[in-house]
Amino acid sequence: MTDNQRLLLAIALCLVYCAWVGFMIFSHYARQRDRRHVASGAFIVAYASQTGTAKQWAEYQADLLGAERPVKVIALNDLAIDTLRKARDALFVVSTYGDGEPPDNGRRFYRALQQHNKQHNSALLQPLSYRIIALGDSQYPAFCAFGEQLDDALQQSGATAIAALKKVDRAQSQPSSSETFERAESALRANTWRVTTQQQINRADRRELFMVTLNAVQALPTWQAGDILDVRPHNDGAAMAEWLQKHDLSPDTIIAVKGTPTPLAQVLQTRQLTDLPASGNAEQHILRMPLLPLRSYSIASVPEEGQLKLIVRKQYHPDGTPGIGSGWLTTYAGDKEPFCAYVKDNPLCHIAQHDVPLVLIGAGSGLAGIRAQLAKRYYTNSNADIWLIYGEQSPQLDNVIPAAIDVWQAKFARLNIQHAYSRGEPRQYVQDIVVAAAEELQNFIDRGAHIYVCGSHQGMGQAVHQTLTEVLGDDALMQLIDEQRYHRDTY
Repeated sequence: MTDNQRLLLAIALCLVYCAWVGFMIFSHYARQRDRRHVASGAFIVAYASQTGTAKQWAEYQADLLGAERPVKVIALNDLAIDTLRKARDALFVVSTYGDGEPPDNGRRFYRALQQHNKQHNSALLQPLSYRIIALGDSQYPAFCAFGEQLDDALQQSGATAIAALKKVDRAQSQPSSSETFERAESALRANTWRVTTQQQINRADRRELFMVTLNAVQALPTWQAGDILDVRPHNDGAAMAEWLQKHDLSPDTIIAVKGTPTPLAQVLQTRQLTDLPASGNAEQHILRMPLLPLRSYSIASVPEEGQLKLIVRKQYHPDGTPGIGSGWLTTYAGDKEPFCAYVKDNPLCHIAQHDVPLVLIGAGSGLAGIRAQLAKRYYTNSNADIWLIYGEQSPQLDNVIPAAIDVWQAKFARLNIQHAYSRGEPRQYVQDIVVAAAEELQNFIDRGAHIYVCGSHQGMGQAVHQTLTEVLGDDALMQLIDEQRYHRDTY
């Protein structure tokens, strides 16, 4: 081949590459345009959801509304203020994140609405009629706070609320609200599971960390790294036996549950064991007993493994008895007692690009989400750089990384693991490592890296978010959120 031919070939290859890059950019913006487009006259159902629950509720509500008129389900951040100005009706389904914050896919819209309200005295959204469903957990002080904030901002903009703000309390799990949760979720991916192994992976007492393996009774469902399993736990058999003895009832007593004859022991499995009144219809009271609340866990595996794995911190009540969800999964559940759980889509924690660097930050049971992201990289044969920063208490009792990922570690030639032990020497937290390696973190970001944070929101999650804000800058971190390169799987 002559020099001229080599030059022409190089130019041709460059042109092909440029055309491919141009096509990818065009496709990206075309998808964004389609995602954000709202047809004239459509009923808008907008959601802000950190873990996917509000998104599922929005889709469920849209199904109910869709029989009457066209409906557009859209993430709040994808909804332009100008689009909302031209709309007549909207339903907002929003959760609250952290200490009263908007979920990440609602932050930009809420800031834009606040900015419009500050700059304009006119009724910006006067033609709009709306209602809000706010999802929350009353165990937290900022219960449904973002729903209240959004309601105030919409009213300030001139929009008209056609119904009072509806708050849905996941913690109470009353039959009416829990059944609505189940209708919204079971329409997606409800499955029956059995616990097959419960392996303690640390050596600490009263804060045990377990790898729990579940097998599906039916076909294994699909999910992605970053998704969540909502578990309906069961009562401990000893607690049910004590309750039955106290009320002089037989576990074999038959009760009609929605017309289906069901043994009392089966009915009690998923109910809060409240006392029966001295008089009245005992069967009706039992059916009104609240369901045990769902417990949410980051999934620690990917479908390619053929099993669903969780990493669960065993919790304890003040009297020393295990917590409802963690006690069930780590202690009481066995392969002879199936239970119901829901695989929940968590799109904010999906990472579609596996050929870019990845920064994983977590602590404690946050190892679950980290393990799933590593598993995905393993099964896609990714050779990209991975930087794992993981925090625990004691280097002697909590060296859990090998038990979680040892089977793959040799595959990841470009995996850098840094531990932070709060009771080690030196005493460190994960955010301390981030500060010390700020320059390296910026280098990762400049190379297109994603940041994935998993673990408790109180403490670790808040501290990491504040540290990233200080290290990268607020605008840069918000840009990462908008680009869906900053993923927070915190709880």
